[in-house]
Amino acid sequence: MGALALVVVGAGTVWLSEYLARKNALDEVQRTAVRLTDNLVAPLVEEALSGDPTAYEDLQRIVDVRLSDRSIASVLVWDATGGVIWASEPDLVGERADVSEDFRRALDGEVVATVDEEPETRYVQVAGGEQMLEVYVPMRAQGAPLVVETYFSYETIERQTALLRAEILPLAVGALLILQLLQVPIAVSLVRRVRRQEVERADLLARSFAASERERRAIAGDVHDGPVQELAGVSYALSALRTSVPPEQQGTVDRLVGTVRDAVRSLRRLMVDIYPPDLSGAGLVVAILDLVAPLREQDVDVQVRAEPFGNLDPHVAGVVYRTVKEALANVIRHASAQHALVRLEPTELHGRPAVRLEVSDDGVGLGAGPGAVAEEGHLGLRLVRDRLEEIDGELTVEPRDGGGTCVVAVVPTGAPARR
Repeated sequence: MGALALVVVGAGTVWLSEYLARKNALDEVQRTAVRLTDNLVAPLVEEALSGDPTAYEDLQRIVDVRLSDRSIASVLVWDATGGVIWASEPDLVGERADVSEDFRRALDGEVVATVDEEPETRYVQVAGGEQMLEVYVPMRAQGAPLVVETYFSYETIERQTALLRAEILPLAVGALLILQLLQVPIAVSLVRRVRRQEVERADLLARSFAASERERRAIAGDVHDGPVQELAGVSYALSALRTSVPPEQQGTVDRLVGTVRDAVRSLRRLMVDIYPPDLSGAGLVVAILDLVAPLREQDVDVQVRAEPFGNLDPHVAGVVYRTVKEALANVIRHASAQHALVRLEPTELHGRPAVRLEVSDDGVGLGAGPGAVAEEGHLGLRLVRDRLEEIDGELTVEPRDGGGTCVVAVVPTGAPARR
């Protein structure tokens, strides 16, 4: 960006330098024409119109000197009607030309400079179509308005422009280069500081993630060693007491035992949610096989197909696990399906290695019946989508060919982009 800024600003500086150099050169030419008119032409024309027969000869001799050093190309003096009353080329005296807009502005008292490729008159100096610069300067003689037209070769403008450019450009561009060189150490220092902050931030995130994992593990351990064990003991005690109560009360005991065992199972599922099993390598497939067990207990034919893929980042593996869990929970609660399929296979997402997860069933489908589930407004699916978006993944929920629902998640296999 610094180099690009230098190029852009440098190009602008070159253009501005060219513009200023050319403008200064043109201004200098105008000043030369004004000085020639005020100091030379005007006094001698005034004398000539007053009746001095030698005034025009003196003017011709002085102008010839200026013509010989090529500082000017030609000089003409016009009256207000467009007639030439004197010219450095005597053959032009008496000629007339149409009055132009620039000529009228000069009669009104304005100095006008313009590039002229086709002068109103022809003279030796411009033969061959050389581009010229003409400057109209107003003057008065014997009370009459006159216009002095001085022609300059455009080569003169180019030479002056080149001289000014050579003075301006090294100063401007050199200052930019020095400024850029002074900014390099500052930029390097800022880059190093940003890199240190990124390393510190990544280390902080890793520590936070590790602390969260330790806290989850501790909570899961407390639940396992506390309420789960105590409720399991209550279940065993109730089972042992069943034979010692009257037969008419044994049904109540059975219901209590079932309720306690349901509570234990709920707590075990909560433990798995808080601290999932080992999801590294083949552990993810084993954990998914544990998730499909409740469906098989309900006589749902569930197939798990997993192709080999490399180790996933722990956070990514956790997202895949929870996506499978939510999709299978929807199959249990809403789909009324007879068959389900869980498929894991390697793929790519935006040119990055990824895992494609598919959970499909032959149930009632999306919005197809009273038990159907719709993605929009469903909290579990929204949470799954949010988790996937946090790691740059994608989620698609659509009807399955032949009926049912197909949930497809594509998850990058690398470490998630921290946000």
